[in-house]
Formats: sequence, C-alpha cells, structure tokens
Amino acid sequence: MTQNDCFRVLTGRNQRRSLAVRSDMTIWAQPLPADEFLRPLGVILLEHNRQLTISEWLLQHVDHQQLEPLEVNATALLGFLTEDLLLHHKDEEEDLFPMLRHRCKPEDGIEGVLAELNRDHATEGFLVRDIAVDLRKIIEGKKPEATARFFHSLYIFAEGQQRHISWENKTVLPLAHKRLTSQNLGDFGWNMAARRGIDYPGSS
Repeated sequence: MTQNDCFRVLTGRNQRRSLAVRSDMTIWAQPLPADEFLRPLGVILLEHNRQLTISEWLLQHVDHQQLEPLEVNATALLGFLTEDLLLHHKDEEEDLFPMLRHRCKPEDGIEGVLAELNRDHATEGFLVRDIAVDLRKIIEGKKPEATARFFHSLYIFAEGQQRHISWENKTVLPLAHKRLTSQNLGDFGWNMAARRGIDYPGSS
C-alpha cells in the first residue's frame, strides 16, 4: 500500500471528525500526566490525533481565507509548530524509528517506510520555518509579508500532515506494537518524558 492509498483509506473516525473544532488552540497543549509515558505508543497516537485536529482546523480557515482566527491563535500555533511538533519528530527519529529499524524483519519493509517518513519530516521542517516567520510577524501586530503565500504554506503543511499521520497510523504503529519489546517501550517512554522535563514513573 502506498502513502497515497493510505491517505484514501483514512479511518472512519478521522473522516467523520467535524472541522468545527474549537479555535482556542491552547487547550491542545496541556501537558500529559507522567503515567501516560508508561504507554509511549499510546502517547504517539494521542499526539497524532491532536495533530489531525490542528491540521483540520488549519484547512478549514485556509479554505475560507480566514486570517483572523490565525491571528488570534498565532502564539499557540507557533508553539505547536516549533516546540510540540519538534519534540514529536525527535521522539520518532531518535527513538521509535531506530528501534523499528533494529527490531523489524526484512519482510516488514521498514527501510522504505522510514525513508519516506523522514522525507516528510524534512518537508514539514522547511514549511514550519517559513510559516513561523509570518506567525512571528502576526504576534508583533503586523500582517504576513505575503498573505497568499502564507495560506499556501499552511495548506501544504496541513494537507501533508493528514497524509503523513495516516501513513504512520497504518504502518508504523502496528509494526511497533508487533516488534518492539517491553524494554524498547520502557526506554522509549523514559526518553519521551525526559525530553519534556517530566519524571518517568518509578525513576525517582
């Protein structure tokens, strides 16, 4: 199954989720309880659902060329893009992906999957740097340098997130559940918590 095929078969839950999500994006930035990191793959899924919600929120306002909601939520959106998403990428690139590369069998085809996902991360990073420039201007009370380009970058980012997350949920997470050991998962959860300055349960 290709990444595009995977996007077309998004789960019913994601297809049916209303685009009328709350515009107060700070509600999506609440820190997770420490116990959640005992189930690191569950944390990855929670973050994927949050990322889908935010990408759908972005697509809704970009489709309608609505700048005001983006202005109101510029600080929260900038924090998500430059802090939360960066942490998520580190969780995957520094822990999850190397563990899968080590544990998966040749028939899993993990190398091709991870190469594509890493390319997606690089593309997202490029878009985030571009978007962040305009968000910082908005936070300073200015307008984006080129509103049409700003909307276009947001659209490409959000639409790419939809495909990327669907692909990970359909391929990476099932393989992680199947191949990773309890030791892998413990190390993964500990590292995720440490990146966020959270004490891993039982480590003190």
